[in-house]
Amino acid sequence: MNNRLEVKIGDLTFKNPILLASGTIGFGEEISKFYDLSILGGIVTKSITLKPRKGNPPPRIWEAYSGILNSIGLENPGIEAFLCEEIEKLQRIDTNIIVSIAGESESEYLDLIKSLNDTKVSAIELNVSCPNVDKGGMHFGVDKDSLISLVKKVLKISKKPVWVKLSPEAKDIVDIVLGLKNVGVNVVVLFNTFLGMAIDWKNRKPAFKRIFAGYSGPAVKPLVLRYVWEVYEKTGITIIGCGGIINYTDVLEYILAGASLVEVGTANFINPMIGKELVEDLYRNIEDESIQDLIGFAHKRKEDNIL
Repeated sequence: MNNRLEVKIGDLTFKNPILLASGTIGFGEEISKFYDLSILGGIVTKSITLKPRKGNPPPRIWEAYSGILNSIGLENPGIEAFLCEEIEKLQRIDTNIIVSIAGESESEYLDLIKSLNDTKVSAIELNVSCPNVDKGGMHFGVDKDSLISLVKKVLKISKKPVWVKLSPEAKDIVDIVLGLKNVGVNVVVLFNTFLGMAIDWKNRKPAFKRIFAGYSGPAVKPLVLRYVWEVYEKTGITIIGCGGIINYTDVLEYILAGASLVEVGTANFINPMIGKELVEDLYRNIEDESIQDLIGFAHKRKEDNIL
């Protein structure tokens, strides 16, 4: 395949705009049985915390119309086991490896950054938006002051590009992104899951132990797409779109609205081949243009809608 699908962000080059989202493919091992992950623009690991986490009690997944609810709770082996057992296998994959990290405090995030500084990973994604934990997670992402304080300290010590994955539950997304841009953040990921819930009607009680859970899937795509458009237009920051992508036209909608890359999440559970299929479908349908030239292109055409 030639480079018409290629995207550049800072010093990083992505073969195409397709990344697999954190929390949907573990460390890539299971899904690599279906296809060679090197075909992708990149993969984002499940979120790593300082210490191992068992995650939340079951149920953790609940089917909903046009999507799923999850309450995994950041189950992971911790940074020490990740560095000893997983990172070498990930680095054999010929694509960008982005490590997602999550913490309960600023010091935990900073310790995680230090642990990853001398590895060969491409970038670090700050998960400040997980809705399924008591401490840290979304609490950072919805409070601008806490988030800016954290990110300023992270940027001071990180040797890797830092992406910030935001929550759609924040009151003023544009204001938060402008604040992040002002302190030196170059890339934001829009979004983690929306807060939702389900009722187990047979037992007459909430389905999840934590009552609320993260909702994702095709139903959220128009909501996220709106924010990608607005953040691109009002901030000019580099955006990675994440929400409800199930086919290549969804990818192109995100790109045309202003996303430089996309992360595919829920669709991996429906079709483990989705990443490969999206790359192949984009290649077949982008003949005389390049993805790089299409980023935000719909903004140039919005006047066509004015009567």
